[in-house]
Amino acid sequence: MTRIRPLILALFAVAACSSNNDVTGPGTGTTLAFDVATIASDAVAEDVDLMAGMDGEIGLLTGSALLVDGIPGRPTVSGCNFSTGRFSCPQRSQQGLTLDRTVTFLDALGATQGAYDAQTTASIHITVRIQGDVTRGNWTGTVDRSRELTITGLAGTETTRTVNGNGTESVSRSRHSGSNGNGTGSGNAARSYDLVGTVAIADVIMPVRGEGVAPWPLSGTITRVITITPTAPEPGPPVSRTVVVTFNGTANVPATINGEAFTLNLAARRAVRRGE
Repeated sequence: MTRIRPLILALFAVAACSSNNDVTGPGTGTTLAFDVATIASDAVAEDVDLMAGMDGEIGLLTGSALLVDGIPGRPTVSGCNFSTGRFSCPQRSQQGLTLDRTVTFLDALGATQGAYDAQTTASIHITVRIQGDVTRGNWTGTVDRSRELTITGLAGTETTRTVNGNGTESVSRSRHSGSNGNGTGSGNAARSYDLVGTVAIADVIMPVRGEGVAPWPLSGTITRVITITPTAPEPGPPVSRTVVVTFNGTANVPATINGEAFTLNLAARRAVRRGE
């Protein structure tokens, strides 16, 4: 993923010029934190979709754009072209988003495989880019998200899988309305931002789906380091935020934004400030 290094450099260059303190003016302070949580709730839910893609669809929450085709335990990559040790797959579209991906099957020694084998495939490496427009209640935005995921713990019969990875993301024209910063109210002027960031997925344990098995990650974290620039109702300087999400086996997961506590509802893709 050649875009990661330039975006990381750009991110730290911008962040170096900004403060971790809230800027003054509309769309900042507690309202800014809530807006960041709203963006994060959508992005984390999308990450969970991707991590669940071993079981045949990223559409666990949003639809059915296939990541790795097939049924649980027997994934395939139909329609994908195998060359240079990986499968390059046709673009898919779902609910205003386009998805591009490559898939690599690896054995225990790291050698590539031309097909998935339930007994010998030890890990799967996936690169994916998702682009398009999203609307979630009072929030809309244009997203561009890239991920590199490595799914391990696959050889033989498994009940869980472990996901690690990293990526970059940007959200342009992120527009928020009808919120006073705690998820209620409708009197505030619309707020807009541009955002760039990096993502680190660390030791996320995904259950293998089956009857009676909840789809939510059992443990692990996703950390986002983002720079967000207010553009409306008036421009503002960029500020840096760190979002840490800790999974707990449910759809309602704790998150902190520079230490401020939120709960993200992954099923509804909504955020609330904890304690409210």
